[in-house]
Amino acid sequence: MEYVYLGLNWTFGALLLLTGLVLLVEDSILAGLSLISISTLLLPPVRNWVHSKTGKEISTKARAASIFVLLIAYSLFVVQEKIEEAKEREAQRFKQLTEQAAAERQKIIDYYNANSPQILADIRSALSSGEYQKAVSLSSKYLDANNSELSALYAAAKEKIAEAQRAEESAEILTELKTVPSSDAEKNKSLYQHLVKLNPDNQEYQAKVKLYTDKIAEEQERIRQEQERIRIVEARKKKIESQFRWDGSHRVLERVIKELMNNPKSYEHIETVYWDKGDYLIVRTTFRGTNAFGGVIKDSIRAKVSIDGQVLKIMDK
Repeated sequence: MEYVYLGLNWTFGALLLLTGLVLLVEDSILAGLSLISISTLLLPPVRNWVHSKTGKEISTKARAASIFVLLIAYSLFVVQEKIEEAKEREAQRFKQLTEQAAAERQKIIDYYNANSPQILADIRSALSSGEYQKAVSLSSKYLDANNSELSALYAAAKEKIAEAQRAEESAEILTELKTVPSSDAEKNKSLYQHLVKLNPDNQEYQAKVKLYTDKIAEEQERIRQEQERIRIVEARKKKIESQFRWDGSHRVLERVIKELMNNPKSYEHIETVYWDKGDYLIVRTTFRGTNAFGGVIKDSIRAKVSIDGQVLKIMDK
């Protein structure tokens, strides 16, 4: 068993030593040193030499732990080297693609410089015949030549295409506007705003936007005023209703009537009605009570009452 153990140490130690030396030659220095370090822990001569110099022998557990750590370090170094190699390959590929693109660009520029009169003539012809997309295609191919006339023709063709698109979109909006009633101010305003965006110099569209903006503002003000009117009416109604009890009697007028009676304790409410006169109310209360002779009589009093519920004047008895 001892010879098997020594044989394995020699075999793996030698193999790792040779592999480590190869890695050093291939510039994988850290990975190579990791394997060489493991081999020193495995090869018996190296262990004997260390023992003769230091008088100490590394235990089997310590060697195993050290080998495990060195294997992990070796794996990390190998992975890092692979990543660096991949980055290098990608950088090389990018460089090649950049060089190819530059070569193609220069080829196009050279072609334009050699044939610019004909190319410019073809672009102008496409523009004059209304073939704007063709003019864009012809000119965009040679923009890298940085020729001012070519750039101007390209810009002109693009603007013509944009004009056509704006005109088409404007026509669609105008068709839609015919279906929108003038009472729909929000929709009209939105569509005319879009038209102004497409045609910023069109004063008619600008006027329409202002017209419908004003209509919307007027409607909002009308709604605000109506809401305020309703609020005032509701508040006034609440103030008037608060003057009367659950049985319909008027709180303040009833107190005044009792003050006028011979026997206030005999007061019996029959009915109260009122008429709203705007600034004040006319309130009439019908009641029963005893007179000076002790007889029960039916009577009524009509009074002018403020909106706050105060009796302003007894009108009749």
